[in-house]
Amino acid sequence: MKSNVITELLKIEALPGTTPEQVVEKADAINGFISKQDGFIDSELVKALEGNTWYFIYHIENMEKLKAVGEKIRSNRLFGEIMPLIEPDSMNVSFYQKVKSW
Repeated sequence: MKSNVITELLKIEALPGTTPEQVVEKADAINGFISKQDGFIDSELVKALEGNTWYFIYHIENMEKLKAVGEKIRSNRLFGEIMPLIEPDSMNVSFYQKVKSW
């Protein structure tokens, strides 16, 4: 059965000297906002075992609601607060549609 749930993967590379606590603090603020939006299901923050690469993972009910959340967060400028902590141009976003859960 096809699902409309969308997974968003947002990859960032933190600058040398950026602490995990700094990334988590900014991620908490971003997630606090996103978690209150219509269509939000859940989220995760993961860090690569090596290096300073981080992934924000969001599950949203469908693409329409994801777009609405994106518009709200861009107008809120929350992601702007994390920019001083990351490598310039390292932010990369990709989207996936859920096929099946076990």
